[in-house]
Amino acid sequence: MEQSRSRFLQLAGGAAAGLATAGRASGATSKPKAKVESDADVSALYAAAKKEGTVVWWTAHYAQSAADRMRDAFKAKYPGIEVQLLRQTAQVIYQRLNQDLKSNVHEVDVFCSTDEAHHAELKKQGVLAEFVPADINKVPPLLRHLDPDNTYQIGAIGFVLLNYNTKIQPPHRWPQLGDPRLRGQVTLGHPAFSGYVGNWVIAMNDKYGWEYFKNLAQNNPKIGRSVNDTVADIVSGERMAGAGPDNFSLEKKAGGNPIDIIYPDDDAIIITGPASVMKDAPHPNAARLFQNFMYSREYSESLVKTFNYPIRTDVPSANGRTLSSIRWTRNTVARLTSGIPEVVAKWRETFGV
Repeated sequence: MEQSRSRFLQLAGGAAAGLATAGRASGATSKPKAKVESDADVSALYAAAKKEGTVVWWTAHYAQSAADRMRDAFKAKYPGIEVQLLRQTAQVIYQRLNQDLKSNVHEVDVFCSTDEAHHAELKKQGVLAEFVPADINKVPPLLRHLDPDNTYQIGAIGFVLLNYNTKIQPPHRWPQLGDPRLRGQVTLGHPAFSGYVGNWVIAMNDKYGWEYFKNLAQNNPKIGRSVNDTVADIVSGERMAGAGPDNFSLEKKAGGNPIDIIYPDDDAIIITGPASVMKDAPHPNAARLFQNFMYSREYSESLVKTFNYPIRTDVPSANGRTLSSIRWTRNTVARLTSGIPEVVAKWRETFGV
């Protein structure tokens, strides 16, 4: 049902550095591999992308300000290509993409969700292209080739963990959000909208049972939509603690706001946000150039500047934490596929929203 940090360390210790070997280690089949574009020599791809002139990127990764920065970093490295960016919560942007596909509308080049099950379902529909970015061997071994057929790759790494206003004594374990002393002081996102929140709700349900949420409901939490709504509530002082992100919270902390994060003693929830090139992308070369850019040093360095976790292992995180130093749980694709509808229904019954 889940993959833990100990499993990550086991795989990391036995993984080879080479791209082809990494593919075999992750369970890739012996079918011919998709073409790998070298980040050091993408002149032909860049020239073709410039003729297309635009890349359309729909993403649930990052806060809007961070997504804007990723867009600008790409444009700085590859002048002459505009980026049409749409940033929405995972479930909203996925529903919009599916509506377009049902209408035979193909306007998206690169699609990125924070719910890995979205990409698995799109793969079943046959609407994703195979692509292996350069420098995939710079990614943590467990996260290389999320899909062994290479229709989606890791595009973002993040965590759901405990967020709190620095005016209070912070909680250190998830059940402490149900402490009566925090009644009226807890803030949460919604699993029907946010991929981050959906991942967290499934993990809490599997770890503690639905009684965890029935107890949490007694504290009358404020329910927003995006996981980032929790950050706004804590920064404003409207609420004091919640299940929130690492990235946006650290950005607000760096800006002098009264917010901080705790990696829970009973595991943070790691979010592996995939990225895919659409098979019928209107700008196929620009799409591949953009996804290839996601694995560049410039991209990970830009991520760190916005307090997002870098994709590359040779770029340190903003707070110096490595994946091996964090206790975390990861939901499997199969669990996300079955679990999201299940927990959304229970959530609405328990919280009334």
